[in-house]
Amino acid sequence: MNVLYLHQHFATRKGGGGTRSWEFARHLHGRGHQVTMVAQRRRAGGISEPGRYDLDGVKVILLGGYYTNHLKMWRRMMTFLRYTIHASFLRNFPNRPDVVIASSTPLSIGIPGWILARRFGVPFVFEVRDLWPEAPIQLGVLKGRLLPWLMVKLERFLYRRADVIIPLSPGMEAGVLAEGGAAKKVITIPNASDIDLFSPDHRDRDLLVEHGIDPAKFVVVHGGSMGIANGLDYIIDAAIVCKERGATDIQFVFAGAGGQEARLKRIVLDRHLDNVTFLGSVARKQLGAVVSSCDVAIASFADFPVLATNSPNKLFDGLAAGLPCIVNSNGWTRRVIETADAGAYVEYRDPAQLADALERLRDDGELRTRQGANALRLAHEVFARMRLGARFCDVIEHAATMRSGGDQGLPAALRAPLLPESAFEPATNVAATSGTVVAGRA
Repeated sequence: MNVLYLHQHFATRKGGGGTRSWEFARHLHGRGHQVTMVAQRRRAGGISEPGRYDLDGVKVILLGGYYTNHLKMWRRMMTFLRYTIHASFLRNFPNRPDVVIASSTPLSIGIPGWILARRFGVPFVFEVRDLWPEAPIQLGVLKGRLLPWLMVKLERFLYRRADVIIPLSPGMEAGVLAEGGAAKKVITIPNASDIDLFSPDHRDRDLLVEHGIDPAKFVVVHGGSMGIANGLDYIIDAAIVCKERGATDIQFVFAGAGGQEARLKRIVLDRHLDNVTFLGSVARKQLGAVVSSCDVAIASFADFPVLATNSPNKLFDGLAAGLPCIVNSNGWTRRVIETADAGAYVEYRDPAQLADALERLRDDGELRTRQGANALRLAHEVFARMRLGARFCDVIEHAATMRSGGDQGLPAALRAPLLPESAFEPATNVAATSGTVVAGRA
């Protein structure tokens, strides 16, 4: 089987950021399939110049244009448009595809995915990593009336024409269904735990010393993007609370980069917060050892309803490292963590709750050990990359046998839930409440 996989923000373990498409491409290749990845140039990832590459058997077509979270919105939109046009008219693929996968975000990647699937007369699989355009609308990034309206129309168009839809969480699945996706075509496959990279076996406190962190301290890590959606002022505010309480042995570590990094560093400098450390972007193959050497992992998001549907890599990394995990999104991740007793939920609007939770974990070794063990169990039994990668391959293999543009849907065996029952929530309206957005969805 020949798979054409479109992911604009593709990265390997040599770079920072999520590597889901790389890991799943390797799983497909391991089953004997040929995979061609169409990506866009970015700063990290082992390859940076436009061209054609062979990475461990996966063919990569790297298009021009440059994207980073530091770009202003209009420049981001231009990179999305450039990729959409270039990918839609690509020729000379290494192999004629049997199935086309388009992995959002951005939502616009579904356009070349659908066009290429139609060109070759093959099934179209749409992977939904975030609910677009709802997320940028709620965050205030996508403004006005016309553009949100157009994006909603595009969203519905893609959901209705995809042969298979793969959302990354139960909340995203509910959003897809609410916007016209047929239930028989939808299978939730969340992000995964890379248990070979993140593991208690990789714990090495000397590694913390190399990054200027006192290994005698209780180290709390947020490993991942530092954008508006992450709401990291919340963690800074908790660091301020800890310092005011005299809990100076709790050290907050940010291992990542993003558009909010410079601003957060200025706050830390202005407030003289020596209990906060910034490591910058860390390649994923090194991040595993860093996170595994800490004591607690945090997955933080800003207080917007749509963000409670996220499937954060940083959470699954913390689980694999065997760390108690703290979440501040009142969604499916809260239910999973609390049901498994693998960490705690804290209210985003009350940073003192985070400080309380950290002090409790610091002082209660039995609690820390129990929740860490439960986190590790979740990583191995529920979210292990091999388990989720196998289901992904099964779905893609079946999709390739489907009639393009048909209405068959997936068999019941492939649609069987991969997650514990506690993860699933009733379908909710994640739409923003602003008049502009509601009008756009009318």
